[in-house]
Amino acid sequence: MKRPRLEPLRYQIRDFLLDMFRVKKYKPGDKLPTESELLEMLQVSRSSLREGLHLLEDGRVIRSRHGSGRYLLSSPSELDFDIARLQSVTEMLANYQIGSSAKVLNVNEEPATPKIAANLGIDEGVPVICIERTRSVGDIPVIYSVDIIAKKRLPSPCNPSDFQGSLLSYLKERCDTLLDYSHTVIKAVPGHELMHIGIDITPDIPWILLLQTNYDPYGEPIIYSRDYHRSDYISFHVRRLRS
Repeated sequence: MKRPRLEPLRYQIRDFLLDMFRVKKYKPGDKLPTESELLEMLQVSRSSLREGLHLLEDGRVIRSRHGSGRYLLSSPSELDFDIARLQSVTEMLANYQIGSSAKVLNVNEEPATPKIAANLGIDEGVPVICIERTRSVGDIPVIYSVDIIAKKRLPSPCNPSDFQGSLLSYLKERCDTLLDYSHTVIKAVPGHELMHIGIDITPDIPWILLLQTNYDPYGEPIIYSRDYHRSDYISFHVRRLRS
């Protein structure tokens, strides 16, 4: 199993298993390989494996039956669309099997406003980089995003071509920065509110706004973002747990 530096191993194990469920076309009720088989497959310690399995159990993805083993509870096709999983736009569209083209509209340096400063844990006026992008299916924009990062966290200078792909991958590979979780507010936004952007917007189609602050494993805020998703192309689900 490939292990990106700094990424908690339990999350790598969880994601490896989720990919395995999808690739091998597991169905709800199917039994997972034994711990011994998984240990041989992943080449990790037993304690790390159990931490990854516990993440799936806590999310009601798998269930352990005493004396029998572990079984899949959820269809793998559902798991790819879970809004509770922190993914880049690139990863999310790949999971939707949507072929898209990315366009970087702007990469600007500007002083942090009070709201941006509060969300990024920096002082007001500190330089930040604002990355404005769209993702389109054919000629139709389906995602519009604005990602704001403190300038000190990025290499200098920043080139628009750096941000054609996954921002999460860029941060990991170029900045040794991994994102671990986010705090997200979800809102519906009328299409006409986005018409000032200068892209083709259908006014009567609503968009889903994910307004979020993304954190690294140490709890440091890294990205403050606004991601708008065209609702007739993209929808989300979330697993709601009673306890």
